[in-house]
Amino acid sequence: MYPRYLTQEILKHIHSREIIFLLGTRQTGKTTLANLISEASGYDKEHIFFFDFEDKEYRTLFNLKDAGVSTLKNILQIEGIRLDENNLLILDEIQLLDDPSNLLKLLYDYFPTLKVIATGSSSLKIKHKFSDSLAGRKSVYHVEPLNFDEYLLFKGEDKLLKIRNLFLNEKNKDALKPVIESRQQKFIRAFEEYLIYGGYPEVVLNNTKKQKVEKLFSIADSYIKKDIRDIAKIENIGAYNNLLKYLAVNTGNLLNVSSMATLIGISFATVLKYFSLLKETFIVDELPPFFLNKTKEISKNKKVYFKDNGVHNLQIRNFNSLDLRPDAGILYENYVFNALTNKHDVLINNYFYRTQSKTEIDFISEKEGEVLLLEVKSGKFTKKPKALFEFDKKYKQQFLNIRKMVVNQSYFDFSGDIDFIPAWLL
Repeated sequence: MYPRYLTQEILKHIHSREIIFLLGTRQTGKTTLANLISEASGYDKEHIFFFDFEDKEYRTLFNLKDAGVSTLKNILQIEGIRLDENNLLILDEIQLLDDPSNLLKLLYDYFPTLKVIATGSSSLKIKHKFSDSLAGRKSVYHVEPLNFDEYLLFKGEDKLLKIRNLFLNEKNKDALKPVIESRQQKFIRAFEEYLIYGGYPEVVLNNTKKQKVEKLFSIADSYIKKDIRDIAKIENIGAYNNLLKYLAVNTGNLLNVSSMATLIGISFATVLKYFSLLKETFIVDELPPFFLNKTKEISKNKKVYFKDNGVHNLQIRNFNSLDLRPDAGILYENYVFNALTNKHDVLINNYFYRTQSKTEIDFISEKEGEVLLLEVKSGKFTKKPKALFEFDKKYKQQFLNIRKMVVNQSYFDFSGDIDFIPAWLL
């Protein structure tokens, strides 16, 4: 089992009373992560108990319905759990229970020696079944597809990973330029594969194009059957798939719900419903516009990006190399969007910028009065985009600091008033 970057963050809270909740789409590695945490938790093996609720026997056992604390106590003892000792319980796919919220509340309130890790694949079921009774009793962690660091780890590219870590911690970044350039082609090849097939762990660990694409089809098929048809009760799967394809083709563009509804042939309300489902099941996410002047800047329409490039490419059935693709720039943008949003820092706000006169900046990342402007290019790009300096001039009084960056394929320069960084170092 390969470690995930969330592991250390979660381990900091392993001995707190709060329930640890791992939430994410199917096959992002939640069960593996739960096992990794249990191995590093300090609990002895005889004090770690794993319950998979896809197993009908366990599901029946823990569906307490009107039963209370006494029944649960008996169940735990039958399973060999000594309640006078500290134990770790892993409850996998907990959304499959009829009333998971009640079970977790009882465990938290009446069994203080038990530490609980729960995983859930479907936010649809979780949203429907979980009540506010767990407020203050749980910490929720979103398990995303692999980020690029994790991808390199899974691929055994230890030296590339070390270079990325050195770059992150080195203040004089230009001092690393010779080292980075010596590994540039390896970085570009690894990054291109990551952009094409995405970061689902099993996809990454497969070696051939055929295996990777088949695994992506399997993930998508499972998602449609289990989350969309069975849980969301969507009958018009064709229209739902057409919306997915529309969003894939229009990734990074301004969204117009009316146009989507007309083109797909469904109502405005249905588009909003389907789009909400896609967000709640971690397939897509939105990027809002930055604006201070509503009359001159875009202030309503949002952009959409996919949470995984492989899923995006599956919708348009295109797994060609980047030099054969007119949408290579969109794949770069989609990567940068996820690199920014997956930091999960509540103080960071991410936007795009576009004026009525069509001045554009791909991403603006703002935190406590400091702003990072990012322009994204798929090739080697050495020019200084005018839009970044226009924004700086226009808003320098509103922010403590404005930093400018161009993310591109291979050009590296941190010596001037704008930083040029290869995407694989972001």
